[in-house]
Amino acid sequence: MAKISDFAKMNIMAGTARSLETAPTTQDDNDVWNRDFDLLVDDLSKLADPELGADLASEKDWYTSAFQVAKGYFNNKPFGGMKPATGQYGFRLLGPQDLCTSATSDTPAFYSWVQTVTTTSAKSYANYALGYSAGDVYAQNSSEKRAVIAFHRLLSYKPSPKIILVEFNVNNYPYAPYNVEVFSKIGKVDKLFRIIPMPGRVLLHPGGQFHVNLYFDRETGATVPSGTANVDIEVAPFGLVFGEYDYLAAANLV
Repeated sequence: MAKISDFAKMNIMAGTARSLETAPTTQDDNDVWNRDFDLLVDDLSKLADPELGADLASEKDWYTSAFQVAKGYFNNKPFGGMKPATGQYGFRLLGPQDLCTSATSDTPAFYSWVQTVTTTSAKSYANYALGYSAGDVYAQNSSEKRAVIAFHRLLSYKPSPKIILVEFNVNNYPYAPYNVEVFSKIGKVDKLFRIIPMPGRVLLHPGGQFHVNLYFDRETGATVPSGTANVDIEVAPFGLVFGEYDYLAAANLV
């Protein structure tokens, strides 16, 4: 078992979690991991966006740590990469259905990142913009269907929402709001999405939970915002999910 302090150089946001299960990976595990992670980076770079692929590649050490944490929580099962078989665990890009409504539920909190959030009256923020109702979202912790979630960025697929601050609450610990205005408002030529940085990386063990509050520029200058505002967003955590075979093959991921 590794203490959170062992991950200090990784700049992890773990909230109240004090330790994480880890297990040494085998040479076979490592060979599959290196092959499939590099394949994912290559595909992202060639088929989606070169800078997005390079950003994921630069985080390989971080995701290798998550790969080892997953091994610990998944009872030392062998690693099957992006093509796991029964009795193995594997990984893929994180999707909306990977955020669950509770630790033991296989009900997704999201089926799409597209949503309309409502700001608090006379305020600029929307609580639980990434959350379930007025609560957290979870990494699943059901027998043989456990998941470990890791991410290091937020992606805004819609360029229009002017996000000023992001505020993370991870495992019941509130982190201070983090200013992302320059990243949200200034985009690169021909890129409709925005890469939103985070003040630390998030690693959720099975049963781990989080939510994100978002602050928006309501363009009122020195005037207090009036009433509420509906804001259309498509904001997603950018990272990986590691899961046992039965989790990755689950029929609810549709």
